[in-house]
Amino acid sequence: MVDKPTPPFSETKKEEKKGLIGKLQDITPDKDEQVALIGVAVRLGIVVWSGFILTLAYVDLPGFQKQNFDPTFIASVFTGALSTFGLATAKDKKNGNGLTKEDMEAMIAKNNTSGGEQIIRVQTPLTINGAEVVRAEPPKATPPKDA
Repeated sequence: MVDKPTPPFSETKKEEKKGLIGKLQDITPDKDEQVALIGVAVRLGIVVWSGFILTLAYVDLPGFQKQNFDPTFIASVFTGALSTFGLATAKDKKNGNGLTKEDMEAMIAKNNTSGGEQIIRVQTPLTINGAEVVRAEPPKATPPKDA
């Protein structure tokens, strides 16, 4: 068996280990695209993390104890991160009375052009928005007529 002669040291190529930045530069040389890729990776990480924490709040997984906490904040983080990808978790876009936002805006526009109507919204605890305070003078007492 004949051994091949090894090339001189200067001719051998030493492979460099590339870090995250080096790999990112190989994918795209544009700095804006690199920042966008990092942003997508961070948002995706937040979605995965918050989804896992929400799962722990509701399901008892083997190897993980079911956590007892209020998952409202984590749910809002999850929903916000999903919305940055254009996903919505709501079932429909109707408000409580079965009207869409566009229907409400059309009704408001129609009422504003007629001039004779006013919409008053009452919330709990009781607050009245959009109403004017009108003070009426009590009627003056008239003396009784002598018959």
